[in-house]
Amino acid sequence: MQKTRHELFDLVWLMPMTKLAEQFELSDVGLRKICVKHQIPLPPRGHWTRKEFGKDEPRPDLPTPELNPVIDINDAYKIPLNRERSETKKAANELTRNPRPSDLRTTERLEHERCISTFHEIKEFIAELEKKPGVAPFESIKDKVPIFPPTHAFSFSYFRSSRKGIPVVATARNAIRAICMADEIFERLAEKGIKMRFDFNDRRGSEMYAVKEQDQLQFQFRETYTKVPRTPALSRVEKQVHSYAWASEKIEVPKNVLCINFGWSSYTSKSFKDSSLPLEHQIEKIVNYISDDLDEKIEDRKQRAIRARENARKAYIREFNQAIAQDRKKQLEHALKESKDLESLIRLKAYLKTMKAIFSKLPEDEKIAGFAWIDYVKKELKTIQPVETRIKRIKRAAKNPKLNIQPYWYADLLPEDHDQELEQEDPEEFENGLY
Repeated sequence: MQKTRHELFDLVWLMPMTKLAEQFELSDVGLRKICVKHQIPLPPRGHWTRKEFGKDEPRPDLPTPELNPVIDINDAYKIPLNRERSETKKAANELTRNPRPSDLRTTERLEHERCISTFHEIKEFIAELEKKPGVAPFESIKDKVPIFPPTHAFSFSYFRSSRKGIPVVATARNAIRAICMADEIFERLAEKGIKMRFDFNDRRGSEMYAVKEQDQLQFQFRETYTKVPRTPALSRVEKQVHSYAWASEKIEVPKNVLCINFGWSSYTSKSFKDSSLPLEHQIEKIVNYISDDLDEKIEDRKQRAIRARENARKAYIREFNQAIAQDRKKQLEHALKESKDLESLIRLKAYLKTMKAIFSKLPEDEKIAGFAWIDYVKKELKTIQPVETRIKRIKRAAKNPKLNIQPYWYADLLPEDHDQELEQEDPEEFENGLY
């Protein structure tokens, strides 16, 4: 949707921003940003109310009126997206105002072994708390709307699960809610191929992980708390629970807001709370979050493995080609040395030929000794044959010019797309040129 700068200026002074934004299927905040960006003056706060009572204010002049570009108010692809977001927000607000009855499973329908074990621990916790003087039975208050600050022991005292349960730190009522939700969450995760793993840490206590392939996500149930000024009523409840009351000015109490925290107990990366919408109505969103998080981790791990393999492949090619280049540079040094050896050998042969002619003119016994010396030197010369040695090396290189087991000056440089793993899969086919 497009409007010129002058047209938009007329419209924002013709009707309230909220109504105009609805016509553009845009939020009033978004429309306000567009006007500010294009230097379009907006009506001041209270303008439309004053106008209803006949106190109309003069419209200011548009700055730089010669500028009248066409403004994109809302992209076509964003309109259905904004509609969906608006409807979702309205539905969430309506659900918050009028929450529908929850079909969350009851404690009698628990299926997961850990949830059942935790429920038995909660019942023991309730029984122990009911034994304390002045504590009303849990059945008498469990269905009543909680009051903040808490007025009885069951909304003041925290239940903490053991190593046999799931990680729950909450008051009795919320602890029961937690295990009922956990039982359903575990079942839905299992349908998505996600398993649960439970550990126990001496310092952190019970730990719970959603696991898929090699990746995991830790989460736990926890009721938030806050500090409030101490009152006689709170001191009385504290004394019921602990048999004593501290003399501090403030006291730490539960807020009756159950959360599912994701991440380590000391670091929460994501949290779902039932402060605005009960957690019972967010189970599907929670399950999807766990599934999406694990899928992202799996994909990220695969991409890291691909990048690591690609880096290793490029490093192999680079090192192999560098070794070949270095070996080729050394061939000049070898050739210079061989040429010097050949030059010395030629001079030595000429020298021996001259000495043989001289020895032949000596007396017999001296001639025999001279010829013996020449024979000994010639035997040693057989070990110094630079030409023959080089010819042997050239023949060996010509037989296998693609030798890449080790750096070799006559080996082919590897191309950028070379993959050594492909060679290892079937070296015979690779050598035969099938790849």
